[in-house]
Amino acid sequence: MPALLDKLLHFAVGIATGVGFWWVLERNHRGAAATINPICFLVMVIWGASGLFFFRKLGVPLLSGTFFYMAFPDWDIPLYKATGLRFLIHRSWLFHSVLIPMGLLSGWIWFVQHPALAAWQKTAANLVRDGAMGLSVGVSAHLIWDTLLSSTRRGFYIHGFGGPASYGWLLLNLAIGLGVPLLIAWSLNRAGGPLED
Repeated sequence: MPALLDKLLHFAVGIATGVGFWWVLERNHRGAAATINPICFLVMVIWGASGLFFFRKLGVPLLSGTFFYMAFPDWDIPLYKATGLRFLIHRSWLFHSVLIPMGLLSGWIWFVQHPALAAWQKTAANLVRDGAMGLSVGVSAHLIWDTLLSSTRRGFYIHGFGGPASYGWLLLNLAIGLGVPLLIAWSLNRAGGPLED
């Protein structure tokens, strides 16, 4: 499959997954949907699913770098080339998972426990939360497309895992990657919205 077509399909699955997630928010967690920054959420869904500028390298020094061009789960490719660390071989357990978005959400949960936050800190914390939720949904979408595409080839795998373990890892990450953001939305809905002054 040509690389651009593959990236377009990652993008399409990412948008479909993000829209589906947002529909669930609007239907079941309307207060959370009004709280979450939709632009931040969407940008991170796209970055997680296909890469922000997957369609072409822009020629802008900062924005044409590999990390903007590539989907987040594919970052293991340039990182492996740069470091040679074996756990970063493509389809690594670290990047083909929602571990990093969950780490960001855990940091957000820890940070908002502090009672005396300045207004800018609350705004920044809300953006980190919204971005991490979007990244989690985007990575989940990327994993969905990788699984669908792999079913036509040799099957889905995570580097170093066997077939059943790879599918177990996939299912666990999809459940966490979509479930935890929904739980956070549910808690926002109950709490009445974003961090407030």
